[in-house]
Amino acid sequence: MSTVQHPGDHQARPVKTPKQAPKQTPKQAPKQASKQNPRPNPRLRTRTEPADGRAARSHRSRRAIVDAMRALHAEGDLRPTAPRVAERAGVSLRTVWQQFADMETLLVEAIRRDQEVLRSLTERIEPDQPLAPRIAEFTGQRSRILEHMTPTWRAARLAEPFSAQLQRNKTLMLAKSQAELEAVFAPELATLAAHERQQLLHSLQAISIWSYWESLRTELGLTPAQARALFEQTFTALLTAAGFR
Repeated sequence: MSTVQHPGDHQARPVKTPKQAPKQTPKQAPKQASKQNPRPNPRLRTRTEPADGRAARSHRSRRAIVDAMRALHAEGDLRPTAPRVAERAGVSLRTVWQQFADMETLLVEAIRRDQEVLRSLTERIEPDQPLAPRIAEFTGQRSRILEHMTPTWRAARLAEPFSAQLQRNKTLMLAKSQAELEAVFAPELATLAAHERQQLLHSLQAISIWSYWESLRTELGLTPAQARALFEQTFTALLTAAGFR
């Protein structure tokens, strides 16, 4: 819009001028606006993080506290205090207690987070492949899992006698461990009588659980590579003694 001054006028009168730019169509407008002010794509959000801003901040704080607990475990602090966890997480002590009722609840959540990681490390082992590569694949995968889970499980072992939830978690973990053995080595176990089958299964599980791995690493002082080699050798020897090669 421009103004023009007529003789005798005391004020400039507005005069409409034609617009030079073509009118934007409805279909073009959203595209241009999206380039200037891009909005986050809801599909890019993580599945676990809420869409609501306040809830998302609470979720991130909770995750930071859990990760701080796990990091302290990895450094050898198996019974970190709440102030130490808060400092490591970069949150206030009040936030820790808002998220968790007590340190046992926090420890259970840290173990649950480690179990998520455990599932990401676990791949299906086909039972129809030859025995030797099956043994190598099983013992290699189990060694990686046991070594990765060691810090949190060391902390859980200290608190387990006083926590019903941790005791239930251990029972469930042992049941899953046995179920995996039964699935991977089903062809061999199926050929044995019930008593022999159970004896071999217990023997294989005894050297596949974390307490055995921990004894190799701490009591014998073996490196992860040495512990894995001994684990595979012992596992193979048990199956060989049962008549499988």
